[in-house]
Amino acid sequence: MAFYTCNRYRLIVLLLLILIMWQFFRLLPDKSATSISESGIVELEDDKYNKHKQDKVKVRVYYEALCPDSKHFFVRHLAPVTEKLSEFLEVTLVPYGKATTKEENGKYIFQCQHGEEECYANKVHACAIEAVANMTTSVKITECMISDNMDADGALTRCAKEIKIDPDPISYCARQEHGSALLKKHGDDTHILEPTFIPTITINGSRDNQAAILKNFLLEVCKLIDMPLPPPCL
Repeated sequence: MAFYTCNRYRLIVLLLLILIMWQFFRLLPDKSATSISESGIVELEDDKYNKHKQDKVKVRVYYEALCPDSKHFFVRHLAPVTEKLSEFLEVTLVPYGKATTKEENGKYIFQCQHGEEECYANKVHACAIEAVANMTTSVKITECMISDNMDADGALTRCAKEIKIDPDPISYCARQEHGSALLKKHGDDTHILEPTFIPTITINGSRDNQAAILKNFLLEVCKLIDMPLPPPCL
């Protein structure tokens, strides 16, 4: 009888130990679940960052090569802001302004607000924008040229050397019908918008708040960048 009682106690103790061990292991953190969770957090953060980078602020600048207000905007606002926030911006430059276009004998004839010199300078800008095919470089060379654009060829030579690109294809383009075709296209885009002031800047398709944009372009762009804001916006 004592033998059976002893065995019964041993069985009870064994069962208790099994129960305790089961409870202990049940309460341990699930490393695989934690790993998945942490991975999920990282993935979500990456998704947010990638979305943040993909949702660029779309800026279109309608301007003239010899316009003092266009020069001011390029030098004081567009160039520095593009340099600081290039990964958050999609900048399109439209050199034409308050010009007109007509076609005679298969050729385009332009009349520009600041004379023939501006029409030619606009062509140089149009050809440069096409030639470099890079947003930040386009802004750099146009900002450089517009700073002193009365001699369009001289400005092109100086700025191309500064940025380390070949000016000859750009100059050739500006003197050929291709340069006129590019300017005609910019004219078509400008006439669709019908700007009353040059420069006119649209942000994400809207030309509202022109006074605010011309006064503090950085602030207006930063308002449209998703959180977390980049350092230049803080």
